[in-house]
This record gives sequence, C-alpha cells and structure tokens, in this order.
Amino acid sequence: MENTIIMLDTVETAIAEKMATRNVSAGAIDHFLACRRTIMDRGTTGDQVKWEDVSPFTDTDIIQLDPARQEQQEYYARIGEEHLEHVVVVKLNGGRSTSMGGAVPKCFVQAKNNMSFLDIAMKRIMYLNDRFKVEIPLVLMDSFFTNQATEKIVGRTPLLIMNFIQNEYPRLVAQDFSILDSNTEEDWCPAGHGDFYISFYESGLLHRLLELGYRWVFISNIDNLCADVSPHLLGLMIDGGHDFMMEVTRKTRADVKGGAPAFIKGHPGLLEIAQVAPEHEQEFQDIDKFRYFNTNNLWIDMEAIRDKIEAKSLKIPTILNPKTIMNKEIIQIETAMGAAMGAFSKPAAIAVPRSRFFPIKKMKDLLILQSDAFLLDEQYRIVPNNRRPERLPFLPEVVFGNGFMADNELANWFAAPASLSLVEAESLTVNGKVFFEKNVVVKGKVEVTQQGEEQLRIAEGTVLEG
Repeated sequence: MENTIIMLDTVETAIAEKMATRNVSAGAIDHFLACRRTIMDRGTTGDQVKWEDVSPFTDTDIIQLDPARQEQQEYYARIGEEHLEHVVVVKLNGGRSTSMGGAVPKCFVQAKNNMSFLDIAMKRIMYLNDRFKVEIPLVLMDSFFTNQATEKIVGRTPLLIMNFIQNEYPRLVAQDFSILDSNTEEDWCPAGHGDFYISFYESGLLHRLLELGYRWVFISNIDNLCADVSPHLLGLMIDGGHDFMMEVTRKTRADVKGGAPAFIKGHPGLLEIAQVAPEHEQEFQDIDKFRYFNTNNLWIDMEAIRDKIEAKSLKIPTILNPKTIMNKEIIQIETAMGAAMGAFSKPAAIAVPRSRFFPIKKMKDLLILQSDAFLLDEQYRIVPNNRRPERLPFLPEVVFGNGFMADNELANWFAAPASLSLVEAESLTVNGKVFFEKNVVVKGKVEVTQQGEEQLRIAEGTVLEG
C-alpha cells in the first residue's frame, strides 16, 4: 500500500509540473488532481450520479413570477435599479467559431445589423450605464485561444472591460488515468465553464471588483445575446437574500439534452446528460418529468464565491467526457458552472421566458438571428419580433441537409442573409445546391430540394409558402 501511495504522489507531481508549464493556476491544479482521485476511486464505468438519488425540480421548487402582476415586477425592478452600480457582467468568451465556418473567436462573428456578438454586448452595457448613471464593467472569461485577440480591446473603449483566462486541463488515458502525453495540443482541453469560480478568484479580479464596491455578478454565454442584465431579476435575488440564482426555462423537444435542475441526494444541483447512465437517458429527456433546463444565465453574490473558495467548500460534481484522441480512449474532466448550486447557502432557480435563451451554436441559428425573426432594438437588446404569430413556436425550425451550406459560408448560399424573412415561418428545410437571392419570404412549413449539380436560384422577392 505504501508503494502505491508513493507511485501516485510521483504521478501527481508530474501532472502538476506539466500543468504549471501551461500557466494553469495552483488552485486549478489542486482541483484537477482531486477530481482525478475521485474518478480513480469510482472508475470510468461507475455511475457519475446514481439514478435513485435524483429528483427533478417541480414547479413549486422554482420561483415563478406572474407577468400579469405589474406591481410585483415594478417592486423588484426598483430594488434592482438601486443596486445596479454594484453589478458586474461576465461573458463566457472561450469559444471558437469553427461551427460557423471560421477559426476566429466567436465573439467577433457578425451577429446582427453588421455588429458582432461582442459589439452588441458592449453597446447594451454602455446603454445601461448611460441610462442609470452607473459603471457596470464587462468581464470576459477567455480561453487560451481567444485571450490574445480580445485582450487588444481591454482598456481601449468607453466601457470598462477586464478579462481573465479560463484554465485548461490535461486529457487522461481512460485505461490507467495517466495523462495523454503526445507533446501536441491534443494533450489539452478546456476545463469546462465550471472552472469560472477558480479562474475568477485566482486571477485577482474577484478581489479587485469587491474592493471597488461591486457585489453581484451576472454570467452568461457570449453567444446568447438574449441574456441581459435585468433589474427586476437582480431585485428579486437581493430581496430574497439569495447568494446564487439560476435562470431556467421550460423544456421543449429541442432541449431534451439540456442540463436540468434536480435534487441529488436531497441537495439542489444540476444534472447534465453526460452524468446520466444510458439506460436512464430516455427518462431524463422526458420533458414532462424534467420540465426545466438551465439557460446558463447565473446571478451570484461575489462575496459568497470568495468565502466558499477560501473555506474550500465550493464543491462541484465532476463530469467525465469520453473521447477518442489519436486512436486512444481518453476522458476529459469537466465541471458545469451551474452545478455549483448546491454549494451555496441560499440558492434559487427562477423560471424565465424563453426569450432570454437563444444561444447561437450553428449556422442555422445564426441565420435565424440575422433574419427578421429577431430584432435589435434601440436599447441594444435582441428581442423576438412581435409580428411572429403566437400559434408558431418560439423559433422557426431550420434544417440544412444533403449538401446545402456544406462550406458553412452564408454568403455562398444567400445574397443577403439578413433580408430573409422567417417571422412567419414554422420551418425551413433546404437540400442540395440552392441559392437565395434578396428578400425571400418563408411562411409556414417550407421544404426546398434541388437534386444534381445544377444550382437552383430562389429569385428576389419570392414568397415560399407551405
């Protein structure tokens, strides 16, 4: 037994030294090694979460605001507006745009009205700062890929912008939990957004912001422009004394894989599909049982983050993400930001409208955003077009199949993507070599299919109705 302990210490020392060469923080190294010990005890085939320990949140476990109660909304909004000067906005900004045909950081992709995701996020905060006479800073959690590019704008805009780098973890060989050691970039993977807490703390930004008088942080993904600083949600959090608040919304058939708020061994938390054994996946994807999913819009008390980290009580469940890299079965250790819910003293989940959740993950999402299904209003908010009939789902269903958009370049398939009208579309399916000229209108359920090598051009002003 003694020899085993010495061997493990040697391996852990080697792992720590390798992580240090990538400037991974000391706290993140300790966390990674603790996670590795946990999975070594459990094994890669052991249940990450025992199904009998899981109980999904019901309607009564979630704060439900009645939009018809205007006086309630106004009450919380007043509280929130009084405390806006103490709010920080964090955007998770580590993503590439590889699923959108480019290799630049996603934040620089043109999103709406010739502005990038980052442009719109900045302008929205500047609008709030002007309107409420406050200085809400924008903090970007970068990855090693995005940091160099976004660092150039820090300190060079009218907006107070700060950034810090998300840690990265070594990949582990599934057979023996050794680190993948190919001396290439394949050895490394992002730590998952659950790394936010340690990275934010160890960057020094958390302490700096607290010293400047900031208290609450609103966190969301850079590609979810519908996530917005809402005074009434801030006011509800403060009025209720919550130190952690997760925005959730009702699941639809399109959201069956989304992380769901659940009690795990009686404690509030977040259940991700990667933690669910295959035989229980169908039950997890039952939208009548797991009725809500996490939007990854979080409100957190920064004093609570500091206190939990310093007390070493911020425990986040480990998620194992299996992959095949260089012909080896490997595992990536990841954590989810929302899974920290159970570590806080007075957490809450609040039901929000679906209009606060529309992340842009694929080209079809970007096309919907650039179309008239969504508008960028004068306050720099991305909002659903109110001309969309209520009988239609929140989003039109767009499917690119059989060769359409094969190169992921919108300009090669649409003369002007922003001129495409989807406001009255239930669905649009396109197959084959099809080119859309300007101002094409889609109504109802439409399918366009072109077989062969010849290109089909949809003429300018065409109305496609089905």
